[in-house]
Amino acid sequence: METRSLLGIHLIKIASIYMLASLALGYYMGMTHAFAMISVHSHIGLLGWTTMALAGLIYVNAPRCDGTRPAQAHFWLHNLGLPIMIAGLVWNTNSPGGQAEAVIGVGSSLVLVALLFFAINLFKNCRNQ
Repeated sequence: METRSLLGIHLIKIASIYMLASLALGYYMGMTHAFAMISVHSHIGLLGWTTMALAGLIYVNAPRCDGTRPAQAHFWLHNLGLPIMIAGLVWNTNSPGGQAEAVIGVGSSLVLVALLFFAINLFKNCRNQ
């Protein structure tokens, strides 16, 4: 029996939480006609829901990519960086003036490095499945 990627399943489950958060925020913005948080909504949807779910599906369908150091680095850095980035975006929206830019930068950098590890993992370990 083929082993499925636990890391992939975890990413898909976490992605579903980001999906619900993005939908709830979008719903709220639509109901109140207050769209100041559109950047937050977009980043939750694209980096949380879409990117994590796609990465999870790739890990599930390419189990040789799971259990590698790049896969672990991708998982942890993405799950650390994205909440930091989102918190910075929320802070920046509610108190403009540049104070939150460093927080956004740290979170964004962690997510970027996470996705770099994901790409390295694809090219290094996801051959000849």
